[in-house]
Amino acid sequence: MKSLIFLFLLSLSLWSADIDIRLYEGNNTVAYHQEVSKLIDQEAPKDQTDIERIATERMILGKLGNMLSPETKVDSLPDSLLPFDQNISSENYLSFLNALTHAYATIDTLKEEQSNMQSKRKYLSKSIKDITTEDKKNLLLYQLQYAFYKLKDKNDALSIKAYEDLVKKGEDRLKKTLKQVTFNIPVLEKKLTDINTEILTIQYETVALNLAKERELMHHETFSNTLSEKLVANHMEMMKTLSTKIDYTLLLSLAYLQINENEKALDTFNSSKSDLDSLTPELIKHYTLKRSILTTLFKEKAGNVALALSNVEQSAENLYEYTYNKLTESLFVFNERNISIMDMLKVVLILILGFMLAAFYKRKIMNLVTRDKLSYSSAKVISNSGYYILVFITLLTALNSIGLDLTNLGLVAGALSIGIGFGLQTVVSNLAAGIILMFERTIRLGDYIEVSDTIRGTVSDMKMRSTTVTTNDNIDVIIPNSSFIQNNVINWTLENDIRRIHIPFSVAYGTPNEKVEEVILGELKDSQINYVSKPLKYTTLVWMTAMGSSSVDYELVVWVKGQSTLRPSGTKSDFLKFIYAVLNKHHIQIPFPQLDLHVKQAEVPQENNDLKLM
Repeated sequence: MKSLIFLFLLSLSLWSADIDIRLYEGNNTVAYHQEVSKLIDQEAPKDQTDIERIATERMILGKLGNMLSPETKVDSLPDSLLPFDQNISSENYLSFLNALTHAYATIDTLKEEQSNMQSKRKYLSKSIKDITTEDKKNLLLYQLQYAFYKLKDKNDALSIKAYEDLVKKGEDRLKKTLKQVTFNIPVLEKKLTDINTEILTIQYETVALNLAKERELMHHETFSNTLSEKLVANHMEMMKTLSTKIDYTLLLSLAYLQINENEKALDTFNSSKSDLDSLTPELIKHYTLKRSILTTLFKEKAGNVALALSNVEQSAENLYEYTYNKLTESLFVFNERNISIMDMLKVVLILILGFMLAAFYKRKIMNLVTRDKLSYSSAKVISNSGYYILVFITLLTALNSIGLDLTNLGLVAGALSIGIGFGLQTVVSNLAAGIILMFERTIRLGDYIEVSDTIRGTVSDMKMRSTTVTTNDNIDVIIPNSSFIQNNVINWTLENDIRRIHIPFSVAYGTPNEKVEEVILGELKDSQINYVSKPLKYTTLVWMTAMGSSSVDYELVVWVKGQSTLRPSGTKSDFLKFIYAVLNKHHIQIPFPQLDLHVKQAEVPQENNDLKLM
């Protein structure tokens, strides 16, 4: 068996491939790239597909060389707009805020790219490991693609780190220069009033254009290009006006914050959120990031409590977003997948629910015993087997829920089987024997078995690895399950609990055989001993077994059942007491070993007698 497993794993290893980390890691990466380049040049293309593939391999290999020593390029912030020693216009302050928002958006874009590349690496990793003979020619292309995404991920991580340092400094500059900004509150308030009027005008125009569109659709089932252009222009005008309104609202809230009118500042800041839902997805993302930057500034200036009290709903939403982001934040990467706290909680929840379901199933099956719908041994087998099956399914579901690839589970099991074969052979043997016993049912709970001359008792518990036998002396003996498969085991109650036992006894010579049989069988019928008295199938007999040196030996052959079978030594004692009393009652002598010693006198020689006379 071990040899077959080893050959199977060896064959798998011959038809699988590993990721070539030398393409993107190590000290000799450049030299290795040169070797790969020579191999690509030596390959002779057979058709147009091969020509395109080889060209792609050369192109990717060239990019890998440039990515080994990356130059992190970061768009700097316009720090000149916010000098520390001069007054700052509100327009410059808004421009710097827009640049800072753009930097945050770049970080999000890079992180999205990392997530996408992770999915691509996972696919390429699977393609490399599951490469087929027909697809062998594409192996190098897959390896180069994987290395490209691996290096790009590393370079993007460096860029993210650089941008995070940049925005940290930008936020600090934004906070420190707020007191130097020149805000004209009346002008800002008037602009917002004008913008609201303009928005109403655009909305009326939108309604008019939509009505015109419906009229044209009713008449012609289509509408003109002129109307389509007007609708697009109207939409763009609305987006531009709403964006301007949100910007002025944010500036006005900063103006109130600057003069310490915190309540008014927070109300104005929170009112800007109502216009976000009308924007396009790109603008929603932009202004969400911008509001997030200013929220940090408001917390520092106005305090967390004031910010929370100003808008409970907004505070709850921010708390939800913060909690969700923390729960979904990547802790580590496994098998090209980010594992977060949410994933770990999901696994724990599935395991808890799965084990609760398995325990509930086991309890319900065992309850059938108390209702006399199922025997205890059958219920134990069904409940244990179902319990382990549900636990196994739960483990697979938990692992699959976080996206772990289970296609190579057979390979993992095969690799583990080698270690199991050498180190845990006995344990696995006992587990396999437990499964066999569970379904074969040659040994069940409650059976009275005899494993050896010294171990005999009732099966009180059966587990996957071992079985517990409780002897008549109330001693629990833990026996490995493999012992029941490899050795002979006597099951006294496998089909039924009726068994024949032999009770030896002896009488003295001279006692008629008929009398011995008559008194034993006659008295047995009137005794209180529990035995099977059916004469046809289970006949009670008295056999003569031997004629010894001091006695005639007999056996009482009798069938017993129930508790008499489960206590053979006690049952034998009861019958011996009975025989002893019957023999004494009928004055039948019970012999004991006797030895007759005959002393023979030796004859004196005649010559010796003559000498004495002389």
